Amino acid sequence: MLEKPVDETQTTRHWLDAPPTVAAVLVSHNGATWLPKVIASLGSMFFAPTAWQVVDVSSTDGSADMLRDSFGDGRVSIAPSGTGFGDAVRLALESLPRTDWIWLLHDDSAVLPGTLSGLLDTATSAPDIAVVGPKIREWPSLRRLLEVGLTITSTGGRETGLETGEPDAGQHDRERDVLAVNTAGMLIRRDVWDELDGFDRRLPLHGDDIDFGWRVARAGYRTRTAPTAVLFHAEASRRGTRRRSRSDVPHWEPRRAALYTLLVNTPTPFFLFQSVRLFIGSLLRVAAFLVGKDPEAASDELLALRSAYTHPIRLLKGRRNRARTAKRPHREIRGLLAPYWLPYQHGYDIARETITALVRPEAVATVGRRSTRPDESPDEADDLDDVPSILARRPWFAVVLVLVILSLFAARGLFGAGLHGGALPASPESAYGWWSLLFDRGRELPTASVLAPAFAIPLALVASPVWFQPGLVVWVLMLFAVPLAALSAHRLGRVLSPHRGVRIACAVAYALSIVATGAVSQGRVGTVVALIVLPIVVNTAIQLAETPGWQLGLRVGIWIAVAAAFAPIALVLGLGGLLILLYAEGRWVSRYLLAAAGVPLVLLGPWLFQRALRPWRMWWEAGLPLPGSATAIDVVLGRAGGVSAPAWLTVGLLVLAVLALWSRRTRLGVELSWLVALLGLAVALVGTLVTYSTHAGPAPIEPWVGVPVVVWIGGLLSAVLLAAPEAWRRLSRPALVAVVVAALVMPIGTATWWLGRGNADPLDIGRTAVVPVFLADRPGNTLVLTGTVANGIDYRVVDGDGPYLGQEAIAGSSPATKELTAAVRRVLANATAADIRVLSAHGIDAIYAPTVDPEVARRVDGAPLLAPAGSDSPGSRVWTLTIEPKSDGATAPLWHPIVSGLQVLAWLLAIVLTAPVRRRALEPLLEDDLPQEEKATT
Repeated sequence: MLEKPVDETQTTRHWLDAPPTVAAVLVSHNGATWLPKVIASLGSMFFAPTAWQVVDVSSTDGSADMLRDSFGDGRVSIAPSGTGFGDAVRLALESLPRTDWIWLLHDDSAVLPGTLSGLLDTATSAPDIAVVGPKIREWPSLRRLLEVGLTITSTGGRETGLETGEPDAGQHDRERDVLAVNTAGMLIRRDVWDELDGFDRRLPLHGDDIDFGWRVARAGYRTRTAPTAVLFHAEASRRGTRRRSRSDVPHWEPRRAALYTLLVNTPTPFFLFQSVRLFIGSLLRVAAFLVGKDPEAASDELLALRSAYTHPIRLLKGRRNRARTAKRPHREIRGLLAPYWLPYQHGYDIARETITALVRPEAVATVGRRSTRPDESPDEADDLDDVPSILARRPWFAVVLVLVILSLFAARGLFGAGLHGGALPASPESAYGWWSLLFDRGRELPTASVLAPAFAIPLALVASPVWFQPGLVVWVLMLFAVPLAALSAHRLGRVLSPHRGVRIACAVAYALSIVATGAVSQGRVGTVVALIVLPIVVNTAIQLAETPGWQLGLRVGIWIAVAAAFAPIALVLGLGGLLILLYAEGRWVSRYLLAAAGVPLVLLGPWLFQRALRPWRMWWEAGLPLPGSATAIDVVLGRAGGVSAPAWLTVGLLVLAVLALWSRRTRLGVELSWLVALLGLAVALVGTLVTYSTHAGPAPIEPWVGVPVVVWIGGLLSAVLLAAPEAWRRLSRPALVAVVVAALVMPIGTATWWLGRGNADPLDIGRTAVVPVFLADRPGNTLVLTGTVANGIDYRVVDGDGPYLGQEAIAGSSPATKELTAAVRRVLANATAADIRVLSAHGIDAIYAPTVDPEVARRVDGAPLLAPAGSDSPGSRVWTLTIEPKSDGATAPLWHPIVSGLQVLAWLLAIVLTAPVRRRALEPLLEDDLPQEEKATT
């Protein structure tokens, strides 16, 4: 029901002494759904228009007959199919007498008795007012505001200045000047309409209101809102609720209209800049739509861009027409346009809503101004005192919020730039550092190889938006590892179990198991990223088992590739997991599993091939090759060696996982969880038995087994999660209490240890100290020697402060590198002046031994062309070359940036192909629009 009319017979209006004449024009096209209420609302106005004319644009739903019955044949004109709104108004004006004002109405807009009176109140209040618009509310809710004036952003966005779903509480009941008002209910001075030749014919449906208001402002007139005049609008065309016909405008028309409006109205000094900006911005929008797997929106954007830019003559004519009617400079109306920062504010709002949806997976409610659900009245609203707490309403959101707060507390002392320490090198000064590993042929280090680490691609992509603060990406990954891992684990838990409390506890326990191994405090960024991603791999693999398909198979492979890029041992675990899935599901998923196995081999490219040449190097993760020290007992108890939480905290989980095998009802799922757990255990135990070496030298390095250890723990947690409902149903209360206590020992104990110790040490912030400051400031590079003569010596060439994350993985492979390696060996054996000149030819002007072996010091002291220098710490030695370094740096082969570019494209293509597809809902055509043969079939 529309609002009841109020008695305004006692209201005094100055214009009633000499009432202005008003010609009302109603344009209809397939509006039979709304016309009955629209016509009924027009019959009870306090002040009626002087004349009426209705234009029906070849409706096929009976609208024309309905209009003839209500207005009479003489007041109804029929326009050909495809006629635009502006042309329909022109057609109506040909049949109408000349009046002072024109009132435009849509077939989906209903009025109140005082709507036209309110418009005339404002229209006659000043001589320079040419256009007046009502306050528009949503129909059928009748409560939410849709528009109280319009403007446009610099990127073409239609801006109302209203919050999403904002109710009408009188907060916008003040008249004000605006750039434009909606054509639904628009009141226009007839002389101004004639002066500007009405709406632009190039804007048949969308954008005509904003363009007309812009031209009105430039012509020296004002457009004003009349909040006392209320109109209800269903926005049938914009919302897609109007039945379409074949002659309707295409889906990309709103965007084309926005581009056209900006290009023809932008002042000449800014036209070139705006043209380039909109063109590049549209291409970026296309890329964003493709990444977001919305190909139809990307296609619409491209078609709109083509239509707007491939008709320069139309643009020039449009600009010439506007220049002819313009009387005011553009700077005088600049305040009517949206501020320049508004599109970026909207982008921030979208990002915030996306993050909110990620941390509230239980239920994401969408409440927008396009909702058709009526609001509850105040009397029906719940009492605030009866509203449950956020923990009861959104338990998972509350848990994530607590984990974020605890992460900030555990990160005490690590707030600032330059996070490094342990296995984590510092980040580059800008994202260019990671891009340069992929595409820069000129290397800063003469030993640089053409094989860039695979993790440089995702790091470069993610860090590009924060170009000059790439360390922020690593800082977030390391210090917020617990909430990030909990989010991915909880997503998996929702697939495994419907019991909210149990899956929340298991997700938190999994996330805390990462810090329990010491991965965060030791700077194991590869472990952290891999363990955040692996639950997503399992989740996607389960979806593949339930609904096999190529897209899901590729998606599994992509996530395995992401994990393996940072921790190559994750590839072994991922392929093993695919074998488990093949065992569980049979051969009917084999071809999709084969695709999942092949994708990481393609995406990781030559870097994986380099690691495969020496298989034990698969244990070398992103970052420095910091040795591990885990024993078999450590692995069984969920520890990877080094600084870690007390191992006994895991005993309760081991017992519960064994007991989970007891129930026959859940045994199948529990056994599969145990297979995954045993896979992680087996790989971790192998890691305690082998060693590997890096390209820097033959010194053996014990692997860090953090990734397979947490996979072992994660598999046990999954077994407990699957068996929990049966235990809850069958166990007695005392036994159930004992089980809950045993299950909570691990997360509570680990959290207590984590908060007490924190994430610092060896993780730290500030400047790295790979070489002393005075060596970093020297023009050449520094040769750093570590190890002993008895156990093997490693060397690396350091430029400036030292390598940043990614440089440590670059392996020497050129003849120059082999020459340098041979020269270093001779220097440590029986050096000659020629050997020192080889070092100089490679850009080295100093040798540094941070913890010098006495035998190494004796041999280097005997080398010619070397001078001992002071050091910054006891036990270290420095020698400087007495000759100037001569290297200009090495140049990578031409194919290096080409292969890197192909890898980046492969990553982007894989993401686009496997992202969820959003398709536009098909809108059925009316039966009268169907071809004759289709009608017969129907």
